[in-house]
Amino acid sequence: MKIAIFTDTFPPQINGVSHFVWKSAEALAKNGNEVCVFVSTSSKQKSKELSGYSGNPRLVFLPSLPFFAYPGERFTIPLGFGIKEIRKFKPDVIHLHTPFGVGWEAVLSGKIFNIPIVGTHHTFFDHYLKYVFLDFEKIKRFTWHCTMAFYNRADLILSPSKALLEGLKIGKLKSLAEVVPNFIDTEFFCPATNDSEKKKLKVKLGIKETLLVYMGRVGYEKSIDQVIRAMAVASKKDPHIKLMIVGDGPDKKNLEELAQKLGIGNKTIFYGFARGKELLEILQAGDIFITASKSENMPLSVMEAMAAGLPVIGVDSLGVPEIVKDGKNGFIVAPDMFEDMAQRIVELAEDDKLRNKFSIASRELAMEYSKEKIVGLLEGAYRKAIKNKKGLSK
Repeated sequence: MKIAIFTDTFPPQINGVSHFVWKSAEALAKNGNEVCVFVSTSSKQKSKELSGYSGNPRLVFLPSLPFFAYPGERFTIPLGFGIKEIRKFKPDVIHLHTPFGVGWEAVLSGKIFNIPIVGTHHTFFDHYLKYVFLDFEKIKRFTWHCTMAFYNRADLILSPSKALLEGLKIGKLKSLAEVVPNFIDTEFFCPATNDSEKKKLKVKLGIKETLLVYMGRVGYEKSIDQVIRAMAVASKKDPHIKLMIVGDGPDKKNLEELAQKLGIGNKTIFYGFARGKELLEILQAGDIFITASKSENMPLSVMEAMAAGLPVIGVDSLGVPEIVKDGKNGFIVAPDMFEDMAQRIVELAEDDKLRNKFSIASRELAMEYSKEKIVGLLEGAYRKAIKNKKGLSK
C-alpha cells in the first residue's frame, strides 16, 4: 500500500504521539508499504535535527509558524501545502494523527482526491487546556465540539483505548470507529536477564534501595505530586525505597520543592530525559513502576515498563486499567488517594515473591502490544477504509 501520514507532532518533539507516529511509519515501511509522512517543522529543525530521515518512510515538511501560546511549538495554517505532494504520491489511504493544521491538510487532500481517511484520536485534549490558559468548562465543551467536527470527516477512526472510544461516542462521533492499541518494541524493552544483572544496573545508577520509577512528562496533568506524597508516606513505613522521576517538564521545580517540603528530597531523584539503552537500563534496574496520572489514554511509558518486567501501580482512570490488571501485574487505586498508593508501594517493596509474580505477568501482558501484531491491525484498518470507500463510490 501507499500510505500518507499527517501529524502536527513528530521527533525531535518528545511525546507519546510523535513517538508512535515515527515508529509506526518505520514499521509500516519495513512491512513493504510505501510511506510518506507530512510534518510541520521549520527548515532549521529539518537540517539540524531531522536530517537522518530519508528514503522510506519519506518526510514532507510543511511550512509552519511559531505557536504563540506554547513556546517551542509550531503550527501549520492549512492552505493546501501538501496537495502537490499528494498528487504526485497518489496514496491508497491517508492516516491523520492530530486535529490541528497538518490534520486539516490531510482532510483537505482526502476530499480533493477522494482518498479514504483513517484518523487516530490519541488523547483527551481538554486535559491540556491549562497550558494555554483556557481551562474552563465552556472551552472544554467547545474543544470536544471541534474535535468531533474534525474526526467526523474521516472514514474510519482508530482509538488506542476503549475509554477514549467511549468518550468519542458520547461526544457524538458519527464515523466508523474501532480500537487499535499503540505498540511497543517488545524485543528492545525486556527484563534484566537475572537478579545479578539487575544489581549491576542498580550499582551503575548508585541505587541500593528498592527503586520506584516514574517515566514521562513532568507536567501538572500527570499528577506526579500524588506520587511524591505517596512516597513520603511509604518511606516512613519502609525507609529502603527510592523514587526516580525520569523525564522533564514545566512542573519539575514545583515537584522538587514539594519533595523537599515533605522531607524526601534525598530519596527522590529527578533524573531528566533518558532514551534508548539508558532508558532501558533504568527500567531494568527498577523494581516498581508508578503513575498517578488521571489523563492517560494508553501510556507508552506504562507499556514499556511492563515489557521490561516491572509491576505497575496506577490509578482507576481512563485507559490505565485496560493495560494494568489489578492483582495480576500490579495494583489499581482510586485517583488522588496517595495514602492507598503508599500502602501498595510498601506491600510490593516488602514482598519479593509478589513482585516477581507481577513482573512475569507484566511481561506477558506487554506481549499483546508487540509491533508485529499492532502493525497488522493498522494495515487491516487501512484495507477496511479503502474497501468501504470504494463501495460508497460505486
